[in-house]
Amino acid sequence: MYTDSTPSVFVSYSHDSSEHRERVLNLVQALRRNGVNAWADFFVESDPPANWPIWMHTQVEEADFVLVVATETYARRFNQKEEPGVGAGVRWEGTLITADIYYSTTDTMKYIPVIFSSEDSAHIPKPLSLTNRYVVSPGDDSSLIPLLRHLLQSPEFIPAQIGEAPPLLSRDSDSVTSSTTDPRISAAVSLGEVNPLKAINDLTAVLDSLRGPQRAAAYCALGELNQRLGHWAPALTAYQRALESYPDKQTTEIAGRNIRLALDAMDAHFRDGGPVDTANKFVKAVKKKKMSRAWELLTPTLRLVLVQAWIWANKDHPSVTRYGRDELASSLSAVKPNHPLARDFMATQLEEFQGAFMAIDETWGAASNPRPIGIDYELVLLSPTGGDVIIFDERTGPIRTAPFLMKQLMGQWRVEGFSPAYPIPGWPPSSEEIPAEVTNYTAVPDSRSSEVGDE
Repeated sequence: MYTDSTPSVFVSYSHDSSEHRERVLNLVQALRRNGVNAWADFFVESDPPANWPIWMHTQVEEADFVLVVATETYARRFNQKEEPGVGAGVRWEGTLITADIYYSTTDTMKYIPVIFSSEDSAHIPKPLSLTNRYVVSPGDDSSLIPLLRHLLQSPEFIPAQIGEAPPLLSRDSDSVTSSTTDPRISAAVSLGEVNPLKAINDLTAVLDSLRGPQRAAAYCALGELNQRLGHWAPALTAYQRALESYPDKQTTEIAGRNIRLALDAMDAHFRDGGPVDTANKFVKAVKKKKMSRAWELLTPTLRLVLVQAWIWANKDHPSVTRYGRDELASSLSAVKPNHPLARDFMATQLEEFQGAFMAIDETWGAASNPRPIGIDYELVLLSPTGGDVIIFDERTGPIRTAPFLMKQLMGQWRVEGFSPAYPIPGWPPSSEEIPAEVTNYTAVPDSRSSEVGDE
């Protein structure tokens, strides 16, 4: 591979038409303007080599990468199915490429398929069909970026440093029960595996009849059940009551350990760059009309869904119908969209965001209950708290909230949705509701602004 920052690239293509040659030339020149030493036969036609096959062999052999611009004509010649005497250059290059792939001893793929339209995917030669391919849309500079990242070895994302493992709640056979534990506690713990809410009610009902270590064990069990559901306030209260009831060694170990886990989880929930902090940064960016900042705080999936919704709503508008909707959606949903319609879309989306989130002001804070949904998702609730963080028990009654579905991508939290639902791209885009028993959340209408939290 190349040893400096400028990779050498040879472009293999078929002479389909003058328009196609022009597109290939523009691709080569664009690559050169962006730090790639791209080369093709255009630059030697005025002083042709004495032996074209040897020249092609040298170009393929010495290049760091070979771009194969696939079309129906290219595939026919590559596969040796063209009429005799026609397209000899591609047939020769195809033989070289196939042989090199067959005898290669490296895991790195030197040959990269490039197409100008997604319809040409079917014409990518079989030896190259299992590697990355890139769609480069003529006239859309942003479509060149993924290919440039490959050629320049400049990934969009880099892995975060491995940090400390988070504290995770675990239970062993002696966590809250033993052979001397009241059978009602054991029954509630077993029931908690399938119906934790009923188990909590059963334990609460028997607390007054228990004393000493039995009462402490019941409170520890109650804490663990609430903690598993994400009900942090009653969990912390239960552990404290366990320590007050019978602070023996077992109770102290269980309650102390789980209190630390709960506090660590809440700290992760609120830390800089955490899900709550990111949701607040998004709202602040919207209120300050910093749309580019708000846009980059959304996940790629949510950006695509929002763009598709806008395209679908304007699908008959002449400014939209002139573009292919899939390519338009891909371009507009980029982190930094560079498209003629980007300004109109961003202005419309900012207006919608402001209409939805302007009611969230400095008097709103986060309910402190982390609501993990699987490994990478978490539901954040912003609510009118006077600006403070509050801990509340969902079972005591509803409060007005603005939900944000957050997703962790490469160690960074981003907004995945504005309701407890997974956004699903499509035409039109849709969503999949997350079951209430997973989120522990019930929507409450906002009397001041019914748009807050709606997507």
